[in-house]
Formats: sequence, structure tokens, C-alpha cells
Amino acid sequence: MIYIETLFFVVLARGKANAVLKKAQECGASGGTIFLGEGTAPSKLLDALGLNEVQKEILMISASRELSDNLHEVVNTEFSFSKRNKGIAFTIPFQQCKLNPDTRKQENASDNTNTATNFPYSCILTIVDKGRSKACIKAARAAGASGGTVVHGRGAGIPTDFYYPLVIEPQKDIVLIVTAKEKTLQIRERIFTELEIDKTGNGIIFTLPVSRATGLLDDTSEESKEVLT
Repeated sequence: MIYIETLFFVVLARGKANAVLKKAQECGASGGTIFLGEGTAPSKLLDALGLNEVQKEILMISASRELSDNLHEVVNTEFSFSKRNKGIAFTIPFQQCKLNPDTRKQENASDNTNTATNFPYSCILTIVDKGRSKACIKAARAAGASGGTVVHGRGAGIPTDFYYPLVIEPQKDIVLIVTAKEKTLQIRERIFTELEIDKTGNGIIFTLPVSRATGLLDDTSEESKEVLT
């Protein structure tokens, strides 16, 4: 019997994800996946010097709700996520499903209370062509975001450029922004408008609920009132 409940994410400085993964495995995690990315430093001086990209790692762990809550406590105490610039962690919940190994059918094991409107935070994901992530971050900041995390990937559909016998696959940027629920709509709409997402080939944008966040500080408090990578 397999239960699918949450994805637990950690975003922190390059080279530190393995230490978090090791601690997570001590808590009962079976493993995890590490992605390489870049964070964005909210500094006008660094922007002017072209040094605004900070090397990051994104650790993703599938977990039960109980394990996810435990991991939030661990990263806060063991890795000082309550201090600024140490890293952030957040949980994206799944609808709980039970996989019956005999019938291979999924049985809905959740109630109707876990809707997106009940969660305090949101994760905005925008997928655009490589090089457009800076425009995405700029639009998000104009709408109240403090920054984001960029992961590089590639398209898997029909390539934009095809020169027989060469196939040139389009490179993609995935921009991840976690924010308080009340800011989600204005940030998403600003990105959608400025990057003209409604036009074919310009990208896609979608939002996922976030049930808990750790290490996400605003400008005036050590509490996680505002959530941003």
C-alpha cells in the first residue's frame, strides 16, 4: 500500500543539499533528487555589475505529511533556516491517494478540506525560453516579489528549429517563486501580461498550493510572513 502525500522542497546554497538529504534520510526519507539552479539577489548594485545570480541547489523529497513536518523542524534547527539567507523549505501537498496492489486502482483517501484556497502560500511556476527568466523575475518583482529561483531545462515537444539531419531542442528556464497567498494573483498576472504568455510559444505559467514554509523572511521580521525564494 503506497501513500502519496507531499513533496518537500529545500532551496539553499550550492554544495549544501547533500548534508540536508543525509539528515532527511536519518529522519526516514528514502531518498531525494537534487537540481542545480540560480537564485536572484535583490541588489541594485549587483544587478548593475551583473553579479545578481547566486548558485543554488533545489532538493526534492517525497514524504508523508508527518515526515514533511518533521523535516521542517530539522532544517530550522540543524541548518539555521530561521536566519536570513540560510535557505528555505516548503511543502507542496498532494491529494492523498491509496494504491491497491491487488486491483491497481487508486482510491481517494482525502477529504474536501485540502483545497488550494485553504493554504497560506503558493508556488508560481513559469516555464519560458532560455534567457527570458530575467524578464520574468523583473515582472514578478514589480508586482511585489523579492526574487525567485531559476532551473534550466529543455523542451520535449516539436523543436523550434529543425535542420535535417540536425534537431535543435529549445532550451528552457523554469522560474520558481513561492509567495504568500494574497500576493499570488498580482504576481502571476504581471508575469502573464509582461511576458505575453497568452501568445503561442511564449511559455506557460501555473500555480501550486504550499501548505507550510520555513526560512522565508520578510524585510521586518524573523517570522515567515512573506515567502519567496
